[in-house]
Amino acid sequence: MVFNQREEICPVCGTNARLTRKWVLNKYGKRYDYFIYHHQGYIHYANQNAHNSKGFRKGQLEKVLIETINSQDFRLGSFRISELKKLLLKNYPNIEFGSLKVSLNRLAEVGIVEKQKKGSRLFFINTVSKERLSFIMDSISISLEDVGDDSMLTKHRSIYMIKNDHTWPLYFIPFRVVGDTDTTFEEIKLSGIDHTNSKDAKVILIEDAPKDKRFLLKLPVPLFPGELREITIEYYWPEPKQVFVFSAATKVTSFEFSISGNILARLIVSLTSASNNETTDLSREVKETSTSKWKNIRSIKLTDVEPFSVLQLKWR
Repeated sequence: MVFNQREEICPVCGTNARLTRKWVLNKYGKRYDYFIYHHQGYIHYANQNAHNSKGFRKGQLEKVLIETINSQDFRLGSFRISELKKLLLKNYPNIEFGSLKVSLNRLAEVGIVEKQKKGSRLFFINTVSKERLSFIMDSISISLEDVGDDSMLTKHRSIYMIKNDHTWPLYFIPFRVVGDTDTTFEEIKLSGIDHTNSKDAKVILIEDAPKDKRFLLKLPVPLFPGELREITIEYYWPEPKQVFVFSAATKVTSFEFSISGNILARLIVSLTSASNNETTDLSREVKETSTSKWKNIRSIKLTDVEPFSVLQLKWR
């Protein structure tokens, strides 16, 4: 049942919102009162039960949930509402199952968590915490192909061998691609493949800036602790500036880079070390080959690249 509509300040985000006050009877015949704040396409909920208002005087249940599931103490990869409630009972002894469900569904709408139904059971997965999404990049092979014969090296393929160094399974792998020209995520036709399972990985877009794309790959099967897996990312994005920069937050045991085309190109490679900030010219290590498909292939292979070192690769 709905009664009373007016405008008030949303206690969750502090902006002016249209307020709807509702109440329902639960299966035990007990009345449950709550507020819904509508503003700018968003909906926030505030529990109005007297015994719950002590724990959430400002209506910040969603904020509490985000802080909880993103904390280092939160060790659940995939979790049920009852498991989360158990973790919160110490600080919020009066929290209700229904309130948690409403707020988790709201977080799922904006991509902070993802929900999955397995039979009659509903599970949630944290999708955005950087600490819980990190991994070791054992090796990477990057290839750029001149599919348009215009020296733009439009086609990109990156093959990663990644390792889960955590005690929890990884359901999502974060990636970022950057380009020289303004484009949309749809235009670069990005796709991901999990070679262990020979299945396409679902792409979840996080940020679509004109020259910067951030996204998550949802793996068909979780990457379990200690497991290695090969992942391929492919997309189409022209390189008019004829330069490619690579840096990773973890040590890369093996790094390979190649450019392929029918127009002769010279590959210039430099490495700036993160430990001493010195730049080394590695152009003499570039190999030159050809195939039946490409007349000119330039490639380089490096080992044990330090974390946060910067590789700059130019061609002309």
